[in-house]
Amino acid sequence: MQFIEVSVTGVRSAVIRLRAPEWEQQVLLFPMLHLGTPEFYAEVTARLRNCGVVVAEGIRDRSLITRAMTIAYRLPGRSRRLGLVQQRIDYSSLTAEVVTPDMTGTQLRAGWRAVPALQRAGLLAAAPLVGAFFWLLGTRRALARYAAAEDLPGDVDIVLRDKTQALTELLLDRRDALLAAALDEILARADTREGASRDVAVVYGAAHMAAVTRYLLARYGYRARRAEWLTVFDF
Repeated sequence: MQFIEVSVTGVRSAVIRLRAPEWEQQVLLFPMLHLGTPEFYAEVTARLRNCGVVVAEGIRDRSLITRAMTIAYRLPGRSRRLGLVQQRIDYSSLTAEVVTPDMTGTQLRAGWRAVPALQRAGLLAAAPLVGAFFWLLGTRRALARYAAAEDLPGDVDIVLRDKTQALTELLLDRRDALLAAALDEILARADTREGASRDVAVVYGAAHMAAVTRYLLARYGYRARRAEWLTVFDF
């Protein structure tokens, strides 16, 4: 299953609708990239207005750690030449219940200390260099080079997980577990009037989508039934 497609014309994100035989609620997956056109994020926001519950990604911390890690896409998001913006969804404009189960600042800092010092230093050094390069010289094609995402890991994913196990566990696995726990709580309300017939939207980075689809299938029997493609940006 593809979550993010990269083609000769541009980058697209699949809005995937999941259904399960014993559950009235449907789950919509919105695989996200940190950079895209304003039109892409506006279309995602419009679709979220039809959902009852929105589960949104976002580490709740504005420490130096998060600012250092996110500069890799914050800088390109300010480049007029690229014509892209940092992910922007105004959740306060939605009537849906918005759930943010991501890490707290305390959890992030505790996990960060467990990452080997060399990996921490490498990430903190590389992020501003990558951000500056794309801000000054990068192209949309270069940004898209490693953007593709699907349910089966690619060679690059396997190598990165093997070489940076502690960092991958912190930034992916632990956050996947928090997302799964939030979905458990939401689906537990499915038999109540409060929770009945409310579509659940999962708005998370594409890197998290393989784990959430596997979890929903194994735990609840949710399977992909339909997908619609949205253009993140073209070339």
